[in-house]
Amino acid sequence: MVLLIGLAVTSAARSQQATTKATPAKSATRATDSVSFKPSPELQKSLDDLSAAVQALASRIASDPQIKTAALHVATGVVATAQQVVREQSVVIEGALKTAAERISASNPSRPSKK
Repeated sequence: MVLLIGLAVTSAARSQQATTKATPAKSATRATDSVSFKPSPELQKSLDDLSAAVQALASRIASDPQIKTAALHVATGVVATAQQVVREQSVVIEGALKTAAERISASNPSRPSKK
C-alpha cells in the first residue's frame, strides 16, 4: 500500500514538474481551461526529497527478494479488495455512469444519443 501511494505521489510530483517547465508558445489571446501551478521552493524541495525516497524504496524492493514478495502480497491484497468493492458496488457504479451519460447527452442536444 505504501509503495502504491509512493508511486502515485512521485508520478504526481513529476507531472507537476513537467507542467511548470513546459510553457506553451501559443498566442496569449487563446483562452485555456487549465491552471498554471508553480510550487514554492519549499514544496519543490519536499517533492524532490519524496521522489528520491520513493526511488530508494523501489530500488530496495527490487533488490531484496523478501521485501519484493511482501510488496507483491500487499499489492495482490489491494487488487483483490478493489475487485470485491467493484463487484459489490457494480449497481451503484452503473447507475452513476448512466446518470453521467444522460447529463452529457442533455448538455449536447445537437448530438443524438446512442441507446
